[in-house]
Amino acid sequence: MNEKRIRAIKHSEKIDYVKVNAESREILNISATLAKCWKFAYQGIINEAYLSSLQDDHWVAFLEKKITENSVECIITKKEEQIVGLVIFGESITEEYPDDGEIHSLYLLPEFIGQGIGPLLFDMAERGLKEKEYKHHLVCVFSKNKAAIQFYESHGFKTVSTGNEIIMGEQKLSYNIMRKARKCDDE
Repeated sequence: MNEKRIRAIKHSEKIDYVKVNAESREILNISATLAKCWKFAYQGIINEAYLSSLQDDHWVAFLEKKITENSVECIITKKEEQIVGLVIFGESITEEYPDDGEIHSLYLLPEFIGQGIGPLLFDMAERGLKEKEYKHHLVCVFSKNKAAIQFYESHGFKTVSTGNEIIMGEQKLSYNIMRKARKCDDE
């Protein structure tokens, strides 16, 4: 495996944190994990017809392109050989903030939520965006996803735009853009 292993010191369980590169054989597994996570996380937010239509390979082309271009980084967490969570971050794909760093995805399989893995992945993304010297970090969150909004607010993000819309299947969904300034080294 040509992936870079990352040591996480806060977690007591045997969880591997792996930085995925363009040669990774995990892209389909990452996409399949995203599909599982979406089906859980967005129950009651995105209509069931759209969620059930998500195939395991739904995000493969996006991941292959963005990782190959080095415009995003992907870190996965694995327990034994199963991907249990991931974070994808890098250059912004949000038109209003093209110069920001963006956390595109932060997901865990439901049975791993609340075990401290999510905050570790989040910290890795924040450090990665800081290393790339982005002055601001941003996330886009569905307006009805109160848990995610609270999570990002607890990490210093502020809502800067509401009422943005995206169409998924036949459903129009509203999302918030949340943003925060990068911390200086002396803070």
